[in-house]
Parts: sequence; structure tokens; C-alpha cells
Amino acid sequence: MSSTAIVLFVIFICLLIVGVPVAVSLAFSSFVYLFCFTNITPMVVAQKFFTAADSYSLMAIPFFMIAGGLLEKGGVAKRLVDFGSSILGWLPGGLAITAFVASAFFGAISGSSAATVAAIGAIMVPIMIREGYPERFALATCASAGFLGIIIPPSIPMVIYGMAVGISVTDVFLGGIFPGIILALGMAIYSVVYGFKHKNEIVIHKFSLRKVWQSFKDAVWALLMPVIILGGIYGGIFTPTEAAAVATLYGAVVGTFVYRELDLKKIIDILRGSVKTSCVIMFIVCAATAFAYVLTRENVTTSIAKWIIGIAGNQLTFWILVTVLLLFVGTFMDTVPAVMILAPIFANVLNDYGISSVVFGVVMIINLGIGLCTPPVGLNLYVAAGLRKVGIEIVCNKHLLIYLILATAFLILLMACPNIITWLPSMAA
Repeated sequence: MSSTAIVLFVIFICLLIVGVPVAVSLAFSSFVYLFCFTNITPMVVAQKFFTAADSYSLMAIPFFMIAGGLLEKGGVAKRLVDFGSSILGWLPGGLAITAFVASAFFGAISGSSAATVAAIGAIMVPIMIREGYPERFALATCASAGFLGIIIPPSIPMVIYGMAVGISVTDVFLGGIFPGIILALGMAIYSVVYGFKHKNEIVIHKFSLRKVWQSFKDAVWALLMPVIILGGIYGGIFTPTEAAAVATLYGAVVGTFVYRELDLKKIIDILRGSVKTSCVIMFIVCAATAFAYVLTRENVTTSIAKWIIGIAGNQLTFWILVTVLLLFVGTFMDTVPAVMILAPIFANVLNDYGISSVVFGVVMIINLGIGLCTPPVGLNLYVAAGLRKVGIEIVCNKHLLIYLILATAFLILLMACPNIITWLPSMAA
């Protein structure tokens, strides 16, 4: 690696250490490199920004953000929770299991981890506490369940990964279905164990077919949404970007005319919040594209790829290296910039280890998703803590640790049995 490339990384890391946002750090270090070490006009940074933003796939991001807001405030999340509780509430730890099931469904609609924690957690945490679950357990459960929002398709990080690596977003979506479902069930095992150990302290409801039927009728419009979105994508009726627009329209119609919980003020608030979040994501994507251009010009990606091949002599060693790196990066960096920076680097060496791009994408996003639940920068922890206006040390407890251990164990299973990921994409091919 050249000395100028080292200077580039030093500038970037120093900016991060002093608290400069990731996107600004990426853009500024790219600008300084071009201005000080090359004869290329720094206007290239602006050109790369435009090139990155001029992407049809990225149009899905603002639509999914709006759809998630419409569903959160339009009554969909509440009805998903009620339906899940009616089916699972009789089990020990049933409410905690409901949090995972509802988060999986909501993730299949919104594509956002933070939105899933906010929407499902705002409903589940007060109910769990009222029915005997400790606050620490309730917050840890909802924070852990929230990262299913970026694994169960549609997923914003999956859209970013497909664009960054140049593969079909639909294939990545398909690859995430089974892992997301099994991960939700796997982490819910601890909820059952906890429920059995504390069954005298928590409320366990009696099963009622009548209640199940009533909650199903209330939730049917919410349950249809993932079917319409994912069925339309996988059936070839519309693209992921078009699916995001359909989700937005469906959420607006259901929330306004069916559940009647949306009004003009709520819609304006949703649009305002979605625009802000989408702009942040797009700025990160654009800045990461400019940074990637600099890395490519300095042959940094090639050097790193050769270094990885040099120390990872086989697939097992490669997976160990990748897992440790991504868990570390996920602890300090949000999912979108991490995917934009690292995915193209690793994509260069996947063929050398016989690893599918789809498999790597799903594993990478789960890895980084675990990072969303780890301090000091785990976004889910801050969203969950904000639900009760407490510090993140309340969310970071032994329950969270157990959930993350289960998630990591499942991640190892995926790397050992990649057919879990590739089965659906191969069937659709």
C-alpha cells in the first residue's frame, strides 16, 4: 500500500475519532487526497456524488423509509403485535417470542432495523413490563429483534449491497428469507427458556381461538402487505424499486382508509422524517463512492485482496477473518457505509474461495446487524433506550449477550451450510 493511501486512511480515522460523521469523513478525506496528492481536480468528488446518486435501485430507499413510517403510525405494527400475541401468548415467554415474530413481519415491510425497533418496541416494551417482564429483558429483546429488519427482505442494506457488488437485488432478497426466519426462531429459543424459568413472575395468557380469529381479521391487511411486496418481486411483476413504491401506496391507503389512523399531520411528519433519513443514507452512499474511487486509483482494493488471499489459505480461514473484521466494524460503523466500503473489496476475492456473492452478502449483513446491537455505536441500543428514556447500559445486559451469542452461532451455521441461503435463489433462477 502506498504512503499516500496510508495518509488517506489516517485522515479518515482521525476524523472519525474526533466525532466527525462517517459520510463527512469519507468525503473530506477523498477531497484532501485529490487536492494534495494528485493533479486531478477535486471536482471529481462532486462527479462521483452525482454518479452514485444516479441509480434506479437507490430509489427504493426513500420509498421503503416512507412505507415504514406509514406502517408504524398507521396501525399496522399494533395489529401485527396483537395477532402474534394471540397465537403465542399462551407459551412461557410468549410476549418475547411475539416481539421476534412481529419484528420479522415488520422487517418484511419496512426494510429498516431502527424503524423495526421503534415501531415494535414502542408497543411491546410497555406491554411486557406491565405483564411482569423486567425492563432490561424487554429492551434487550426488542433491540435484538430489531435487526431482523435488515435481514428479512426487503432490506435497505441488501439494496445497497446489490448495487455495490453489481448483482441482482432480488437474488439477495431471496437469499435472506430463510436465514431471517430461522434467526428469528433461534433467538426466540432464549425467550422460551426465560419464560419457563420465570413462569410464576410473568403473565401467561390462555389460548383462545376466538381471540386468534378476531386479531387475524384486524391484522389481515397488515399480513397481506409482505405477500404483495415479496410476491410481486419474486413473481416478476415488479422490481424491488417498484415494490417500494407499491408498499408506500399500500401503507397510505390501509393506514388512511382501512385502519383510519393516519391524518395529514402524521403523513407530513412521516414524509419529513423519511426525507431526513433518506438524505443521510444517500449522502453516505455518495461519499463512500467517492472514497471507493480513491481506493481504486491507489490500488488499495487490489492490495487488500492480495493480502487477504495471502493470509487466508482456505475458506475456513477466510470466514474467520471476515467474521472478526465485520463484527469489529459493525461495532463502530453503521451498516450502510460499512457495506459500501467493504463489499467491493471482498467481492474481488470471493471466487478464490468458492463463495457465492449472494451468500457473502447475507452473511455480511447479518454480521453487521449484530453490530447494530453492540456498544458503543449500536444504533438499535440507542433506539431501544430511547423508548424508556434510559441509558444504553440498561439495554446492554446478560439477556442481550445471550441473544447475540445465539445470533453468532447461527451465523456460523450459515457459513458452514450456505445452501440455506442459496436454495431459494437457485429455485427462482
